[in-house]
Amino acid sequence: MQVENMRTANGGYAANQFLIRTGGGVIFLSYRSQIATKAYDGTTTLYAPYWDMYSTTTNRYLLQFLNEDSIRDIRVKVKLGIYLTE
Repeated sequence: MQVENMRTANGGYAANQFLIRTGGGVIFLSYRSQIATKAYDGTTTLYAPYWDMYSTTTNRYLLQFLNEDSIRDIRVKVKLGIYLTE
């Protein structure tokens, strides 16, 4: 397992925003909450209620983690079943 801070837009280390690399995939942790997981099999899982809680900071880094442009795009992909939720 490997833990690293996510990066800010300026290239610095983001406080309280972490990527955890495991044998099964990459986990995005914001503060102490698991927000999303990208499994190596291609499955992406978002964890309620945190992924959709309207926190500006969490949303910013979730968008970066998923390589998405807006939280609306994420919600559409959840409805389409592209992203799973728990």
